[in-house]
Amino acid sequence: MFSIKTSTNAHILTQVSHSSVSIKFKADAIDCYIELCYCLDFQTTGEEYVFLPACCYNGNRFNCLNKDYPPLFTPEEASIDMSVTITDVPRLNKDGSGLIEVTTGDVSVPCVGIFSENEQQGVLLYTIQEIGVINLGLSYQKGKIGVTYPHIRKDKMYRWPFMRPSTDKGMSFRKGDMINIPYKLLNFKCKNIEEFYRVFFENRKCMGMDCNLPEILTFEEQFQIQKNKFNAMNWRQEGKFYGVTTIQNGGLAWQPGWVGGAMATYPLMKLGGSLEWERSIDTLRHLFKTQAPSGFFHESTDEYGNIGGVGFPGYGGSAKNWHLIRKSADVLYFLFKHFNLMKQKEYDIPQKFINGAKKLADAFVALWDKYGQFGQFIDLLTGDIIAGGSTNGAIAPAGLVKAYDFYKNSRYLEVAKESAELFYVRDLLSGYTTGGPEEILQCPDSESAFGLLESFINLYETTKEAKWLKYSEYTAHLCGSWVVSYNYKFPPGSEFSRLDMKTTGSVFANVQNKHSAPGICTLSGDSLYKLYKWTGNMLYLELFKEITLSISQYMSTEERPIYSWDVPKDASLMNDDSIVVTKEKLPQGYICERVNMSDWESERCIGGVFNGSCWSEVSNLLVLAEVSDITKHN
Repeated sequence: MFSIKTSTNAHILTQVSHSSVSIKFKADAIDCYIELCYCLDFQTTGEEYVFLPACCYNGNRFNCLNKDYPPLFTPEEASIDMSVTITDVPRLNKDGSGLIEVTTGDVSVPCVGIFSENEQQGVLLYTIQEIGVINLGLSYQKGKIGVTYPHIRKDKMYRWPFMRPSTDKGMSFRKGDMINIPYKLLNFKCKNIEEFYRVFFENRKCMGMDCNLPEILTFEEQFQIQKNKFNAMNWRQEGKFYGVTTIQNGGLAWQPGWVGGAMATYPLMKLGGSLEWERSIDTLRHLFKTQAPSGFFHESTDEYGNIGGVGFPGYGGSAKNWHLIRKSADVLYFLFKHFNLMKQKEYDIPQKFINGAKKLADAFVALWDKYGQFGQFIDLLTGDIIAGGSTNGAIAPAGLVKAYDFYKNSRYLEVAKESAELFYVRDLLSGYTTGGPEEILQCPDSESAFGLLESFINLYETTKEAKWLKYSEYTAHLCGSWVVSYNYKFPPGSEFSRLDMKTTGSVFANVQNKHSAPGICTLSGDSLYKLYKWTGNMLYLELFKEITLSISQYMSTEERPIYSWDVPKDASLMNDDSIVVTKEKLPQGYICERVNMSDWESERCIGGVFNGSCWSEVSNLLVLAEVSDITKHN
């Protein structure tokens, strides 16, 4: 049942119905907030699965290391069989005690959920984003779900990259003011985590908030803009390859996988002309120049093709030979997309490419045979695991399936099945996937979840074994928890408010980097369409359309330019309103990864972007190449 109170003992009248709570103030109240508390109707033990979509998975009850950005394990902290270890984000203690307090801007769906395996019970409390453009707050502590207005984090708030003392304050209410907080409460028998996520997924839009999609340029117009941008800004003439992002302030020229290296070339080859084809082939030649003796690929190069270390400034040292296994896993999967395209175009695949891809597939088999896992970070020189665990290599089974199809080596398919089963049992059945990006330690994230969906889809496509379809459906429900279900109301005066940006279908990255983003990093989302075709479930088609059709609105064009936020370069001055910085116009074709609904980078950054070229451009290129025909006919 609900209990309702105010922070100042203000005199109020309350009325609770099955769909809303109404509060009327009988007198003026200053610096006040309203708090609704729903107490679970079963005994809690601290072992309950606590869920806030795109923010908290199993209460984020993992080992924690306080590290500045970008975080990386030291050799002493890393081990082969390490437990999930995350950064300093909103979380409960490992025993389930503690308090999580966030705003509705921190979640993809305004919702708090609890699953008790002991009680075979599930609870989902949904509400709305805001009232009067002021976000509500969401909390959980000791069997109590809280909703506040305005949002109040009484203890701590997340200010990247650490938890810090809260600066939230109440607001003034006048006598006669009426506040109505809609909600939907689901209290249901629930036998397992799969059923819990199915119920969440089916109800993620139950509050009826606006979820209209944006008007966008035609796919042909989008590709022309992005093709021109990649040729003008991403092509590295010295090294003869397409770089993954536009170099800024000495940024890296090349990384394989993850943010688009040897991935962007596929849509450029498929949709472009002879120039894009030749440059993409050169890019693949560059890729294979960076293949280490272990079979995996070096982390980075500069614009001349010189080998670099781990892909973020400040790494290096003892980590210089570390390799994020997801990068090579992405490459393995996408190499066969390139090969199939070459076959279709009757282009002879260079033997070096064929040999290099086989060497990479063999490296994954050897890694599995030695460790029974793919790990997260490996030593490039030896191929040994440095940091194990996590779901970082989630897309590797998909790559091995494609290797089996190409080389007809049954061992590739066997390892694909065995490793995919491990990810399902160890990670998915725990209610999360972890560690997809390079710079979040092992926080829960969306990238590994979507990578795992790709693997299950490919396994079903090749084997037609029913369990992979079952696994795919549960994974899609989990993936849906990372996708924004409605159109966020941005602060008046923000860039995204000016442009009427639609957040439906944007995808939260992980629980550390608290922004939503245009697209899946780094996939088109066509796996959701395949799942829809195989099951007939329209919710998969709906999610697919939302993700794929929302990305391009975030692309800056000459006709509709996007301007950067006016925040200082020095992050320590972010909350200093006396600092004035000139806004910058993003060049045509730029898509920044930021869809900031959260105040994790300060309130000034909500509804704004930095002037940067990001992996979301690659995601949009993949949409243009892989789903254009689908969206035209559905």
